Amino acid sequence: MRKKTAFFLVLVAIILSSCSLFQAEINDNYKRDDLSPAVIDSMGYFITAAYKMDPKYTNDLIIASFRQNALNVKNTKIYAQLLINLLSVKNKAFIDEEYILQHLDSDQQKDYRRTYPSGLPSKQSIDEIILNNPYFENTITCEGEEIDSHWAYFAATGDTKIIEKLENTLYARNVSCCFDCLGQSLANRAAWNKDVYDKLIQIRDKHCSSAKNFNTCIEYYNNWYIPPISKCDWRDLK
Repeated sequence: MRKKTAFFLVLVAIILSSCSLFQAEINDNYKRDDLSPAVIDSMGYFITAAYKMDPKYTNDLIIASFRQNALNVKNTKIYAQLLINLLSVKNKAFIDEEYILQHLDSDQQKDYRRTYPSGLPSKQSIDEIILNNPYFENTITCEGEEIDSHWAYFAATGDTKIIEKLENTLYARNVSCCFDCLGQSLANRAAWNKDVYDKLIQIRDKHCSSAKNFNTCIEYYNNWYIPPISKCDWRDLK
């Protein structure tokens, strides 16, 4: 995979899907040579598609997230913490909390212990984490925190059912929702991740299969949430 500007990717990757302004005080302190070069060079990729990464990088990804201050910034905390929680379960055979703490400075260690006073939730199941998460209670996924939580779940698991749920919300009625924000969120993720893009193409084609004017229908959805391939970051990835 080609190298990108790591800091830019991380900022883009964790931006909330809501319409609120991004006011993160994130830094790039994670870029030190004591972590795997794969994490340093591809942090944004791991954050948006962690289900594709080699699980041996899980500890380094957690370290990088705490070094980057992602769990202290309001606009990134929900996404980053849920992603870490799910990865600690999914890749629990690779988790080494002693290693993690050894690679954090004293302030970061305090942040870690404050966030995980009993340690990472690796003994839970993914289903338990989701069932106890208030952002997964509603069938309509419209609030910024809900949208980000769903994307964190996708980033950890690669489960495309989440994409179906988000897309279905676009047709909700009598609810207060920034539908343009949700559509843009889908488009952004499709540009970053080919699995999202392919799923949205599948959904679009299903919607349009019975349309009176197929081409008009395709154009409608393309304008709503499917970016042109020329705008997709994944087109040059190997």
